[in-house]
Amino acid sequence: MALSGTFNFNLDIDDVIQEASEMLGGEQTLGHEPKSARRSINLMLKDWQNRGILLWSTETTAVTVVASVTSYELSNSAIDALQVIINRDNSDIAATRISFEEYLQIPAKSQTGRATQYSIKRNVNNPTLFIWPIPENSTDVLKIEKISELQDVNKSEGQTGDLPKRFLPCLTAGLAFYMGTKRPGVDAAKLSFLKTNYEELLSRALLEDSERASIFFKPKIRAV
Repeated sequence: MALSGTFNFNLDIDDVIQEASEMLGGEQTLGHEPKSARRSINLMLKDWQNRGILLWSTETTAVTVVASVTSYELSNSAIDALQVIINRDNSDIAATRISFEEYLQIPAKSQTGRATQYSIKRNVNNPTLFIWPIPENSTDVLKIEKISELQDVNKSEGQTGDLPKRFLPCLTAGLAFYMGTKRPGVDAAKLSFLKTNYEELLSRALLEDSERASIFFKPKIRAV
């Protein structure tokens, strides 16, 4: 038996739209349907975020501090920082995260030194990182592990979704449901099936992220 020898199957966005349209069935009736489908994909990904499905990308950025400067703006794709490491003379120390409210309540904000705490202020656009104490030099380096949003789906030819491949089935099924709510003539039974199928495939993808190891609880038995 001859095997392919490849392990890189993926679908670009046009493939996802075509597959979803085939699942939906019937004829495409809207001239703007591909554009509408791409918009639906972006809305679906935002809905996943609202459900607490953390499909983020992470990267570590190095930023050299500036003496007496306590705030540093993150990139516009960043939404949070998982960890901040302060490096001085090749020695790393992890900063402790505090809430922005706790940061505002620090009485001695003018204190200088090697930063030991950090806080994130969520803005409409770029989040801002605040560190304390205020940097006493311009040589310490912040190693910031940032969480960034998934990239948008647009009309770039050959673009693939910025998400793990195991989410392709639920992405396609979800798009079929989203398209069905906008395409004339799709009956309620079909929409109900598409929604159920979508939610089931999404649950399977999320289950794949769960811990598979067996958990053993040992009861504590007291002698009577």
